[in-house]
Amino acid sequence: MSAASTTTVAGYLISRLAEAGVVSVFGVPGDYNLGLLDAVADRPGMNWVGMASEQGAGYAADSYARQRGLGALITTFGVGELSAANAVAGAYAESVPVVHIVGTPALSARRDGLVLHHNLPGHSYRHFATMAAEITVAQADLRPDSAAAEIDRVIATAVRESRPVYLTIPADVAVAPVAAPAAPLPAAGRAGTLDPAIQRAFASRAASLLDQADTAAVLVGHLPSRYQLTSNVTAMARAAGLPVAVLSMAKGDVAESDPLFAGLYAGAASAKRTRLAVEDSDVLITVGVTLADSLTFGGTHQLPVAGRIDLAADHASIGTVSYPGIGLADAISTLTRLLEAGHVHARPGIEEEAGAHGGTSGDDACTDGQLTQRHLWASVQDFLQAGDLIIADQGTAFYGAASLTLPDGARLIGQPLWASIGWALPAALGAALGAPDRRVILITGDGAMQQTAAELGTLLACGIAPVIIVLNNDGYTIERALHNASAAYHRIPQWDWAALPAALTATSSALTIRATTPHRLDKALRMADRNAGRLVFIEAVLAQDDAPSLLLDLVRLLGARDGDAHDD
Repeated sequence: MSAASTTTVAGYLISRLAEAGVVSVFGVPGDYNLGLLDAVADRPGMNWVGMASEQGAGYAADSYARQRGLGALITTFGVGELSAANAVAGAYAESVPVVHIVGTPALSARRDGLVLHHNLPGHSYRHFATMAAEITVAQADLRPDSAAAEIDRVIATAVRESRPVYLTIPADVAVAPVAAPAAPLPAAGRAGTLDPAIQRAFASRAASLLDQADTAAVLVGHLPSRYQLTSNVTAMARAAGLPVAVLSMAKGDVAESDPLFAGLYAGAASAKRTRLAVEDSDVLITVGVTLADSLTFGGTHQLPVAGRIDLAADHASIGTVSYPGIGLADAISTLTRLLEAGHVHARPGIEEEAGAHGGTSGDDACTDGQLTQRHLWASVQDFLQAGDLIIADQGTAFYGAASLTLPDGARLIGQPLWASIGWALPAALGAALGAPDRRVILITGDGAMQQTAAELGTLLACGIAPVIIVLNNDGYTIERALHNASAAYHRIPQWDWAALPAALTATSSALTIRATTPHRLDKALRMADRNAGRLVFIEAVLAQDDAPSLLLDLVRLLGARDGDAHDD
């Protein structure tokens, strides 16, 4: 090989990540991954984002991938990768393609039988890879002679399956020479070949079902966004003028100003208009949905059985019959053609039905009184702009934000399925780096913020300037609502939130405001509008027992299901 056609294994990997659209790589340095970090530093245009913790790096890579289609983090063997495991598991649960790269001890050290730090007792180096196999869709332990092919395979799998993958690279393998990429990264197409007979059977049964139906509707989950198929779903619905409802994981994926938008579906907590659209149509097309209790409000969904056409990532179902191998894109395309040729339509009069969760408005109390959740969300509603990314942590923040009416192009990004509190702060950093042209609004609880607060220092060091709203309700309000509200274990230490940005970086120019009344919050948000490009940190002080109505609905429905016995 000529010098011009060679690189290192680490260099090859970073080249392929760059080709797949990754510009920022998150992680924490460790003695086994330094050769990997050299490759990141040597790659023009590649940005290393050193985080305060591996868990924060994983959260940031997750959110980054939601914006760009792929994310990457680098950790060290054992202690580092296990610190990131919760974040990687969350990406797996929520179908996010993240490449987890782990620097491991050199092969030479293993051959010599050395007892090395960061390992469990004994001489095996497979303990952590065994653990990772449960939360990643593909894995590889790289060697020079097969590294290129394995890197290509694993990255393609991450994109194709929209799940995290796991690459371990021994320290001496990372710097080993290999041929530089000579061809483009293989396309991440569907594995295998779709059986034409299965495709015909699906189309025939779907056509028969639609031909017999008077009405139909569409319910959208998170997978269309992961596979960049949201516009295809909208086009499918538009082919027959069908109403489109969304689960909370897909809020913002369908324009809420669109006449076809039927609202947020949350089981028994849904607005009447939305329930009629989803539950009373003859045919319901569900696209990439996960019917978890946190999304369907305690499993209170009432979806048609025989009249349901369900589209998943790797198969479709009609009623109880499954059609394996039919991916989302093929299924959506097939149904679009059928709807264009058919006569099914929306339930008559559905657009006139009023909804309970179709937005939020303030009450008539004096704006100098105590700030309430109702006031807060009404003010945030007025503050939103087209194209905003609203990053909301699990609990009061997410369920309050889920009730907002989003302007065109705005999206709500949360983690309601995995529901790991503290996710949102590092996720705001990842989203801001993944979509630098969009305004990021981070809304998080004080308990969640304390879990990952050190990453605010990372965010400030990177020059990222979101609007941050910390809901200070003196602890875990969602847990209080679920069980034993007066218990001492719900309380957390009281922080001086206004002092936090300056404490984390001596050069902070953040604007910090403490809002205890609606008037003060409105003033803070106006100041945020006037200070674009500057981090604005707003502490919104709320009562311990005050919660958004949608969250109270969730707690009530979970209580009815479980007999008021919850452990979250």
